[in-house]
Amino acid sequence: MNDLSEIGIEKNIHYECITTTIDKNGKKNAGAFGFQYLGGDKVYCSIFEGSKTLKNILDTNEYVVNITQNPLVFTYSTLDCLDDEYYTDDDDIAIIKNTPAFIIVDVDEIEIKTPENFPIQGDNNIYSIVGKIRKVAINDKKASPFNRGMPALIESLVNFSRYKMVGEDERKVYMDRLIENQRVINKVSDEKTKKAIEKLKIEYEKN
Repeated sequence: MNDLSEIGIEKNIHYECITTTIDKNGKKNAGAFGFQYLGGDKVYCSIFEGSKTLKNILDTNEYVVNITQNPLVFTYSTLDCLDDEYYTDDDDIAIIKNTPAFIIVDVDEIEIKTPENFPIQGDNNIYSIVGKIRKVAINDKKASPFNRGMPALIESLVNFSRYKMVGEDERKVYMDRLIENQRVINKVSDEKTKKAIEKLKIEYEKN
C-alpha cells in the first residue's frame, strides 16, 4: 500500500498540484488542478471538459500528480506555457524535472457531472476521475503538497489586524474577503484550519 503521509498528504483533504499528461503523439502538457487522496490506493480529481489535460487523460487513461510548491511551475502550467526543459527526458510519460515527489495514477472510473453545484457556473461539464496509484516517488523527504486553506487563513488574520483601523467601506471589503476565505477553507482544509477561521469570524463580528 502506498503511504502518502510520508509527503504530508491526508485523506479527503484537497491539495493543489501540477497534473502532467502526454498525448498520443508524445507531446507533454501540464496543468494546475486539485487532488484528493481517498485512502488505500485511490485518488480523485475533477477537471472541466475542454482542457488538454482531460483530453490526454481520456486518451491514455493515466496522469501524473507532481507535488511541488514552485511558483513558476504553477504559473507556467496554468498559462499553458511550461517549456519542455521543465520535464524529465522520459519519452512515454510526463514528469516535472526535480519535482520533490510525484504520483503516477491509472484511471479507474470517470463520471460526467453538470456544473450546477460548482462555484463557477458555465456550460462545460465536469469530469470526476477516480484513479489507482501505480507508483509514488519521493525525491525530497521535505516534499509537501500545497493546500489553499493556510494562505486564506493568513490573509484573513492580516486583514483582521487592520479591520478596526479602517472605515465602514473598507470593513465590508475585509468581511467579504473573510467570508470567501472561509468558504474555501471549509471546502479544502483540515479541521484545525476550519476551527481557526470560525474563531476569527466570531472576532470580526464583535467589532
